[in-house]
Amino acid sequence: MLLVTGATGNVGRAVLSELADRSVAVRAFVRDPGKLGISAKNIEVVTGDILDDASLKQAFTGIEAAFLASAFSPRMAELHLRCVMAAKAAGVSRIVQLSGVGANRNVCCARALQWLAQVENTTQEAGIRVTHLRPTFFMQNLMRFASSVAEQGVIAGPFRSSKWTFVDARDVGAVGACALLDPAHADQAYTVTGTESLTYQEVAELFSNVLGKPVRYTDITANEARGQLQAAGASPVMIEATLEMWDACASKLINVAPTNVVKDVTGREPRSLEDFVREHKAMFGGEKRIAGSG
Repeated sequence: MLLVTGATGNVGRAVLSELADRSVAVRAFVRDPGKLGISAKNIEVVTGDILDDASLKQAFTGIEAAFLASAFSPRMAELHLRCVMAAKAAGVSRIVQLSGVGANRNVCCARALQWLAQVENTTQEAGIRVTHLRPTFFMQNLMRFASSVAEQGVIAGPFRSSKWTFVDARDVGAVGACALLDPAHADQAYTVTGTESLTYQEVAELFSNVLGKPVRYTDITANEARGQLQAAGASPVMIEATLEMWDACASKLINVAPTNVVKDVTGREPRSLEDFVREHKAMFGGEKRIAGSG
């Protein structure tokens, strides 16, 4: 049996979707099954909390390989460690772990990269075979600009002129599902990317072409971005962690070129950013604008 934790997150849900209706038993470990949105004959849903020992024991009992993911936060390493210890106690042989590009405990300028390194260390030190997934920047995070693109035709951020390599979380999930199914992927670290690296100016141009309306990128200061994050309700520590991560990429500390991992592992091409924007066209205001222009 395979286990998927974080099954209501973007990547965890994608892993579960890839495994649905296959000839392998799958267990989804969630806090709120109402948010799962996926059901299949081969999927068993276990409700619980990573911070609850009894829940973890129930989730990991009888599991051969597990996908580990948790919300991005200062407690990531703690949560992963609890899962890893439960996995070890249950005799789980393999783990597929969601990390991130740039994971490095020695990077002093971006605490999020330290968190990711700590996450990876939890499995390495436990002696369980592991596949590390290190995705670049999720296309899904561009949804934070949906209202400003729809209403003002603007993407604003402190991203400067650096190139960013995006990836669809669903493609990361597809790689994760393959790694769960095939032990040949154990002891590997995969940098999972999409097809292209773009500046945010180029991202805005792509939005313009797909949506059929002008979209521009406006560069703002870190302090202005801090105000936006505060207005969105982010906690102080996550605001600073986000700004540090953005600066690390804008300063070209963690930029990576596109890889062939998605194609090599899954056998299919990753989604392009154009694919993503076209799929979510209505949310970015494209459908409404085009309908009104005829």
